[in-house]
Amino acid sequence: MVPDESLIVATDRGLRNVVVTLSGPGLDGRTGQPLDIQLDNIGCRFAPHVQVAPVGSRLLLLNSDVILHDAHARIGPVTLFNDGIPRWRRVTRTLRQPGLMKIICELHRAWMSAYIVVTPNRFFAVTGSRGRYAIGGVPRGNYRLRFWHERLGEVSRRVVVSPGTTTRMDVVLPNP
Repeated sequence: MVPDESLIVATDRGLRNVVVTLSGPGLDGRTGQPLDIQLDNIGCRFAPHVQVAPVGSRLLLLNSDVILHDAHARIGPVTLFNDGIPRWRRVTRTLRQPGLMKIICELHRAWMSAYIVVTPNRFFAVTGSRGRYAIGGVPRGNYRLRFWHERLGEVSRRVVVSPGTTTRMDVVLPNP
């Protein structure tokens, strides 16, 4: 039995695995240090299921299972890579293109999927088990805050960031 991670709701109705990104004037290109992230195959599922990283980050593909898996990554219809990953192989890919990357295993495991949102800046978060997130170090300005979930879609809100303050933004995602 492989758990379905596409819709995880906490007891207080917070939603896990929502990607939160910030965009607006002066933010693009402020990626900071690229991240080293990884995507593993554990129990015939990708882990973590959802993550986010800035352009230029490095993705390490692993396979902790004893059977062969592959990682076929696309942004829209465009294939970025399609790597077979036996247990002994480690593959590193650089995330060069911003966008919503969907990764699937095409070796008769249709349930295996993961998402990586590749952003043009370093201002992002993924909600945790209680649906909470924080984005720090945002410069003063007017921005668009986007919330994306694999099953519930995307909503966005305008947000004004002032120096020395904390801005709270809660949203309700539509029920498809």
